[in-house]
Amino acid sequence: MKYTKQTLQDKRIQFDVTFDKTEWEEAVQTAYEKNKGKYSVQGFRKGHAPRKVLEKTYGSSLFYDDAIDGCFYKGYFEILSKEKDLQPVANPSIEIKSIDEGLNMVLYVTTKPDVELGEYKGLTITKEKVSVKKEEVDHELEHMREHQTKYVEVERAIKEGDIATIDFSGSVDGKKFDGGTAQDYDLEIGSHSFIDNFEDQLVGLKKGDSKDVKVKFPEDYHEEKLKGKPAVFEIKVKAVKEKVLPVLDDKFASEVSEFETLEELKKDTEKKILERKQKEAEEKLESKLIEKIIDSSKVEIPQVMIDEQIEDFIKDFEYRLSYQGLNLDGFLKYSGQTLDQLKASRKEDAKKTCKTRLVFEQIILKEKIKVTDKDLEEKFNENSDKKKTIEEIKKTLGQEQLNYFENTLLLNKLMKFLKKNNNLE
Repeated sequence: MKYTKQTLQDKRIQFDVTFDKTEWEEAVQTAYEKNKGKYSVQGFRKGHAPRKVLEKTYGSSLFYDDAIDGCFYKGYFEILSKEKDLQPVANPSIEIKSIDEGLNMVLYVTTKPDVELGEYKGLTITKEKVSVKKEEVDHELEHMREHQTKYVEVERAIKEGDIATIDFSGSVDGKKFDGGTAQDYDLEIGSHSFIDNFEDQLVGLKKGDSKDVKVKFPEDYHEEKLKGKPAVFEIKVKAVKEKVLPVLDDKFASEVSEFETLEELKKDTEKKILERKQKEAEEKLESKLIEKIIDSSKVEIPQVMIDEQIEDFIKDFEYRLSYQGLNLDGFLKYSGQTLDQLKASRKEDAKKTCKTRLVFEQIILKEKIKVTDKDLEEKFNENSDKKKTIEEIKKTLGQEQLNYFENTLLLNKLMKFLKKNNNLE
């Protein structure tokens, strides 16, 4: 492989890369070996047809895409290994010039822009004072009571706050609809988890009572067929349950905690609330400091870098949706927006993330902040009885995990540096 390079005006470097006839033939053959199992040709077992037969059947360029990918990665990594000063901020774009007696391609590599650092030392940031009010402790204890709630069946009419166990069957225009029927459903009256005034119409009913509940689906209801439609639910009350909260006393404290008295539980609750507030105040302080440093710095962020960051946001969002049993297409349909609109909504966040990254990297470079093998050993062995050497750590983590571990430590060291060199009052 041979290449030449030239610097373009927009912080890009153009690499003209050439693979000769032999190298290109090797790349196509590798692509054939990798993909031949996907194709069938009459007279040959699947995956055993010769390359020339497959190319004659499916087209001479059948394996070109994979071969180009192979050449791209081989060429780009070779360039990175030779061009030690090259600092790309995104994956290169690729242009195929010719495929004849070899492969000629052009790689356009966007490099790190110049960063004009603002003030990042000697700044004064005020930390907000925190305290704990009695109402906050009471609120926390009330949550504990709620977790210990018991529901006792009662022989009386339903009232606000009760749990009504019901069978229901809903219909629109006289026809049952999907999701409109259930048995032994526990509904908290006043939770507003059902549409319209459904729950209000159950107040006053008793166990064994039946009623037709008439409601109207909202105009913005997620199910298109039901939007704005009047519906009738046939209801039968199976049971009425009253919410019973435990008494807030020493017995309660001993049952929900390691403490014997309510007073001890209150003091511990106050302490935990204070610790949480102090941690939040510390995080806000760091955010204020970072924001001040980033805002005072100047950098022209390449569009390709912003686009890649947006794509990372979308991938992360898809991953989080999958944990909720959802997918991106379903979310877009439900939210009434297009993928382009979703991407556009993340543009400013992407710019801020890119700028923060570039400014941080510049400070790290200027202040010569580094992660040493000793740092790695200390952090890795922090909560371990069996200490590992740096060589053992590298084997344990693998390169990708090791890079993540090092970056985390590097950011921690950067934050310590910034806190030490600024006035945090």
